[in-house]
Order: sequence, then structure tokens, then C-alpha cells
Amino acid sequence: MDKKVVRYTIAGAAAVIVFLIAVFMYRYATRNAIEILVRNKKMINVLIEGNNVFNDDRHRFFAVLSVNVESKKIGITFIPPSYKIRLNRKGTSFKRIDELESGSFTRISESLGHDLKMYVPFYIELYSPDVKRIVDLIEGVDLFILDQAKSIPGAKIGLNYYDGEKVVEYINMVEGSSIFKKYDRIQDILYTLYYNRDHYKKFTGSDFVLEAVKKIKTNLLDQEVLSLLKYMYDDNELMCTLLPGSVDDRGYYIVDDIAYKLYEKEFLTKLVLGDAPDKSASVKVKILNGTSVPGLAKKMRNILNREGLNVVEFGTSPYQFMDATVVINQNGDMSSVRRVAEITGINKIYHIVDSMQLNSALIIIGKDYLQGGAQNPKNNAQTGQDEGQDNE
Repeated sequence: MDKKVVRYTIAGAAAVIVFLIAVFMYRYATRNAIEILVRNKKMINVLIEGNNVFNDDRHRFFAVLSVNVESKKIGITFIPPSYKIRLNRKGTSFKRIDELESGSFTRISESLGHDLKMYVPFYIELYSPDVKRIVDLIEGVDLFILDQAKSIPGAKIGLNYYDGEKVVEYINMVEGSSIFKKYDRIQDILYTLYYNRDHYKKFTGSDFVLEAVKKIKTNLLDQEVLSLLKYMYDDNELMCTLLPGSVDDRGYYIVDDIAYKLYEKEFLTKLVLGDAPDKSASVKVKILNGTSVPGLAKKMRNILNREGLNVVEFGTSPYQFMDATVVINQNGDMSSVRRVAEITGINKIYHIVDSMQLNSALIIIGKDYLQGGAQNPKNNAQTGQDEGQDNE
């Protein structure tokens, strides 16, 4: 073959390769899988993997973030560290999720798809330095603290300002270093941030977001991260749950058909279809009188009972007297907490989640209740001395 023809052939092939690479790079740089999922009315699912140790090969914290633009719901499913991961398609080899080394996302995604019928195409790896830096960039967070103050040096009952360093300490300083108690505290932070998200909207500009995520390992492109945050900051409802399941005889946390049906009924249905009908009777409330005036808890109990809510306990607050009446989200059911706030007229809502707690909300009556600052708008209940002589 003529050498000249050969040279032209090679040059032409090289030009085609360069062109194809350029097209691929352009499509990659302008790809936005988040927007494609939204246009196709699909849910956005992202695996969040975390660890305190920055350069460790394994993770300790796992959750699936789900955003449903159609139902305006954001769901977070916390995954136990012993969750069983299939290492092959036949299902003959397994490992705990926390035994997998970084880079095992495909295996995790396949197992989640099998157990939860959920497509999880994206991942984000978060380490303590990332959390500290992001919290500092958003100028910290105010956390409401009660019993947690016993285990956190320098903490006081009530609102505490925490920077990134203290937020990480807040998560980690739990009894027995229990991952499930850490999940509860992570919910405290998430609900606090999300409930006050209007305050944080100033931090959603592209320059800030790209600065915040520049050191984070993820398969999401910059434009996809921006799109994801845009939909998360819409007027959505945040809901969290621990993945239902059980531990088998080998110590693996498994999701069987019964567990999946529970997950589908209690979580996925709400995530996909939106709010279920309001059932006030299922809202369980505890009331504590945080003033020196007796009888207020009993009066509020009567108000809530008339509205169909279930007051399971009322009495005197063991905490110091408070100036403001507050509602505390105890199990992550924000629709129930808002229902309580609406009935009582209380506008201060805080978040202290306890996965062992059955109550939807805790009310601590403060001094403002005496001046009508948190009275029930429907009943305009009077305050003051009740028939009893206790401090309830």
C-alpha cells in the first residue's frame, strides 16, 4: 500500500478518535442525570457513605438519600453496618457492608436494588473533615439540647451554637459509641438544618456549593450536585427511617419479605405518593410543665385530648424553667409535630430524635404560656392554677 495513503489513513483515524473523545468529554461535562431522572418522573437515590477516618479503606456510616420531586418528599434510609451485601449475582458469597473497601459501590447498589427494589446510581463519600468544613461554611448550626448535655462537655440545656468541630463531637459522643444513637443525632442535625432551610438558602449559590464539595469523592458531576440541592431546597418534607430487617444466625443484617413490606408501607409509600390521611389519634404527645405555675400541663392535656391527640404522659419538667414553650420532634414524624404546633399555637419547634421513643412530640411549657404567647388559637385556653396542687 502506498505510504502516503497509509499516512492519510492513520491521520484520518486519529482525527476521528480525537473527535469522538471531544464529543464524549463534552457530553460528560454537560451531563445532568439528575435532570433526566426528574423529567422522567423518577426518584433520585444517592448512597451516602461516611467515616471519621479520612484515609481509611472502609466506611462505618451508610444511608440512602431519596428525593422525589413529584411528591415533594425527601427520604433518608439509615443502613446498619452489618447489612448483608451480595458479592456475586448467584448470591453465594457475602460480606457486611462495613467490611467492604472503598470502590465497592456497584456491589452495594446491586444489593440495595435487590432488597429495596430501588435504583441507586450515585454515591457520595463523607468524612469528618468534610462535615467540619461544610458546617463551618454555613456558619454553624444551633442545636436544642436536653439530656444530651450530660455527655457533652460545655453543653447547656436549651439552644447551643455548634461549629463544625462540635457538630462532629455531638454525633460521636454517644453512649457505647452506638451507631444507632449516632443516627439519631445525625437526624437532630438534619431536621434542624432542614426545618430552618430558608436561613441557609443564601449558601446554595454555585460558587459556595462547588467550594463545599470540591474535596468530596462522588460520581455526581458539579452540575448534578447543583441540581440535586436545588430540588432538596424546594418546599419538601424530610422523613428518616432505619432500614427494617433482622439479624441472621451469621450476624448479617438482612431484609426479608416481611421487612420489605414494612419498609414499603411505612416509608416508601409516603415517599412515592406523599402524605397519608391525617390520623390525629396516632399522634402521641408528652407534656411537661416547665414553669412554677401548677396545672398547666393538665390544662394543655385537656386541649389536645379534645382535638383527638393522644397525650400519653404529662407532669413536671425535670429541666430548668424555660422562657419559651417548645415542641420537640422525638421520632422524626414532622407531620405529627406540625399538627401539635398548629393546635397549641407553639411556633418554636426543635429536634431531639430517639429511635427508642414512641412519642411523636414532647411539649415543654415555658413562661410565655402565662402571657398567652403559646396559647391554643382555637380554644384560647386560660392559664393559671389548676384544681390540683402539683406542678403539672
